[in-house]
Amino acid sequence: MNSYEKFHLKEVINASGKMTILGVSKVSEAVLAAQRFGGEHFFEMSELSVQTGAFLANLLKVEDAQIVSSASAGIAQSVAALIGKGSLYHAYHPYTEKIEQREIVLPKGHNVDYGTPVEAMVAQGGGQVVEAGYANMCSPEHVEMMISEKTAAILYIKSHHTVQKSMLTVAEAAKVAQRHKVPLIVDAAAEEDIFKYTEAGADTAAPKPSKGQVPV
Repeated sequence: MNSYEKFHLKEVINASGKMTILGVSKVSEAVLAAQRFGGEHFFEMSELSVQTGAFLANLLKVEDAQIVSSASAGIAQSVAALIGKGSLYHAYHPYTEKIEQREIVLPKGHNVDYGTPVEAMVAQGGGQVVEAGYANMCSPEHVEMMISEKTAAILYIKSHHTVQKSMLTVAEAAKVAQRHKVPLIVDAAAEEDIFKYTEAGADTAAPKPSKGQVPV
């Protein structure tokens, strides 16, 4: 008896690509082997997190990396990290009103629901969404005018769920971020080439951990 029969599931033919609601992607043999090894052995989880992050950072040619359960988790953790800035107090009191620099500037056309609302994940990380521009248009100037002393980061959603026309590019968002010395978070779920986003100036990039991409 297979899982379709055991759990009374209908079989699905995926013609949509990497979709969260369909299980994201298939698993390669290398990833299956890594999952099996992980399931049959024990690790110090803090060390595993650090070492696998360092391994991926080397592959991606970035400062550091953190394995997360999804791009949504990547948004929440990136927001929390940029608000807390390594503060132990923030780690214990993530939603304290003592930390006022919590605003996350987001193009209005990027504030979408891809199975969960973007602003819900920002809020989970302790951030407060500040929308820039309009539903059908957002320029670098629109983002720039919403930056204040309370801005913790700019968030850019690279997804087919967002408005595509008349939106600033990742590179343009990066230039605004660099000009105002604020970090840029890029949600690059289901994107194949993460290098182009870090090269474009993203300070943190959250690709969806597609099950067949990088065996760790």
